[in-house]
This record gives sequence, C-alpha cells and structure tokens, in this order.
Amino acid sequence: MSTSTTAPRLRLLDGTRFVAAVGILLYHYTARYPSQVEDFGWFSHVTTYAALLVYSFFMISGFVILMTTWGRDLPTYIASRVGRLYPAYWVAVLIAGFIVIVLRPSFPGEPWRDIGWEDWAINFTMLQEAFGAANLDGVYWTLYMELKFYLLIGVFLIIGITRERVLAFALLWPLIAAWAKSAENALLVEVLMPNQAPLFAFGMVLYLIHREGGFRVDTALALAMNVAFIAYRSAEAYTPFMDRTDEITPHSGIVTTVVLATAFAMWAFSCTRLQHVRWGWLTTAGAITYPLYLVHERLGWYVIETLRDHGWAAWPAVGGAIVVVALATTALYRWVDKPFSGRFRRVIERQLRRDAVAAPKGA
Repeated sequence: MSTSTTAPRLRLLDGTRFVAAVGILLYHYTARYPSQVEDFGWFSHVTTYAALLVYSFFMISGFVILMTTWGRDLPTYIASRVGRLYPAYWVAVLIAGFIVIVLRPSFPGEPWRDIGWEDWAINFTMLQEAFGAANLDGVYWTLYMELKFYLLIGVFLIIGITRERVLAFALLWPLIAAWAKSAENALLVEVLMPNQAPLFAFGMVLYLIHREGGFRVDTALALAMNVAFIAYRSAEAYTPFMDRTDEITPHSGIVTTVVLATAFAMWAFSCTRLQHVRWGWLTTAGAITYPLYLVHERLGWYVIETLRDHGWAAWPAVGGAIVVVALATTALYRWVDKPFSGRFRRVIERQLRRDAVAAPKGA
C-alpha cells in the first residue's frame, strides 16, 4: 500500500497548466493555418508562439508524476494513471470521431477525409500512433508521449525509486536518447523520445530540488544539463516543428526564450516562496485543464467553420467557439472527469491487487 504523504498542492503549477491550455487554444484558433493568419494578422504572429506552451505539460508531468509516485506501489500507480487519463478521453474521442467522421467538416490543410471508422475505434486505446493509425484530434500526440513516460516511470517504480536513481536517470536519459537519434535507432527513439526527454527529466530534477528545499551540487548540475538540452532542442527540433505556414516563420531565438522562460517559471512556482500561493481558483483552473485540452481543437474548429459559413466574422466566430468549448469543458469535467476518474481508479486498483494475490496460487 501507499506510504506517501499528501504534500501541499502547488497551485501556481495548476495555473500554469491552464494558461498553457488556453495559449494552445488561441494558437489553434488564430495561427495554425494560412487562412487564420490572413484573418488575424499581427495577432497570429504572437499566438503562434503559444504553441510552445505544450512543452510545459511535459515539464510539469516530470515533476508531478515523480511527486505522486514516490513511495507508492505499482497497482496504485497504474490505477491512478488509467483513472486520470481515460474516462474524459473516451468521451472526447466520441466527440472528435462524430465531428471528423460523421459530420465531415472541411478543416483546412488536414487529410480528414482519409480517417475512417477503424481509426476512430483504435483511438479509444490512446495507442493509435503505435499502430500507425491517425489521431482523430491533433492534440492526442502529446498523450502518447505521456503514456510512454508513464511506462518508463512504471519500470522505474519496479526497480525502486531513490534520489540517486532519479538523478542518474535524469542525467542518462536525455544523453542516451540524443545518441539514439543521432544513430537513427528507430526503436530507441520511439521509446526514449529525444525531443521530450530533457523536458520530463527537467521536471524530475526540479521535484528533487523542491523536495530537498534547495539546490545541491548534483541537482544543480543535473538541472543545468537538462536546461542546456532544452535550449538545444528548442533550436534543433521545436522551431522546425512550429514552421506550419509560409506566412509565419518562427524565430529560433524567440522559441528558445519562450521555452526557457517556461522552465524558469516552473522553478519559481515550485522552489521559491511562490510555491506557497494558495489561491483556490488556481486548483479549479488546473482541474478543468485536461478536459479543455481534449475537446478544444476539433469542437472549436467545427464551431468556427459553422459560424463562418453563416456569415460571422473571424473574431466573433472565435468568441463563439470559446463559449461552446467552455460549456463542453465544464460538462466533461462535472459529469465525466470528476465523478468517474476516482471510481475508475479504485476499480482498477482493486482488480490489480486481486490479480497480484491470485497470481502465486495460479503459478
């Protein structure tokens, strides 16, 4: 059973997740495609950099998953991740599939007509990329990265999580992943995620610093190494990933600055006096972030397209989409995520413990 204690909630990290989700929403609605750049002009050149806030999710996961896993056993860990991710995700996949496959909107620049019922079915697993199937919603790629990180932490949990092992892992993971990428080792690249590894590792080291109340020589060095990796990846991988339209060419210096500023904010919110901020509304904002992230893209685009077809101008159409997505987010949180995540987690944990007890008898 779990031996961990409940730590005070870092509410500014909750707020960071919400701000990141809102920034990504604005990017998707105003800067993702050439037609949007034509409609929103200078605003698109600002919100295009909000796409970089997606990388904060990986940093926060590195911190939070290590924090919530430390001192727990494998059944508790698996149940908590499955219960957290899947109930809201399944409903979001239903919504996205209905929009993409049944309604068949003409989203710009995407081959949605090629997505079929079999893609919809496999998307319910969250493992569609592993099977070469299309994501019904563009944001699902990040969930696949998270799943692979959870798998690595699960293996880590079996071995045993200690301070020294966390440091060794956070130092070696980005290095081995970088070697795998340079060596074009497809299997290791798939498992180790070279572009995301330093972000997750940064969050893990940051948790050690938070846990210990300040820097030590080894944690400072590990943090600095991962910051250097993040800066390198910002120019080498994150900037090209943002180059989605001919109208906007991202500046690598701005990309690096935004990503490193996000990392600095995470340190400030978790390792300085700001960690003691107790504004309750930040927790609420953090709680609705996942449902908002899941439903905003496909549903928002569909609403915008429908309103534009009925003569709405660009800005009012985006405003209408935000209202609809806010209502959908609230419904998904109140009627799915909040009531079912905990129940599903408890069911999964009970079953895993029963299986663990029964396994020796059946061996």
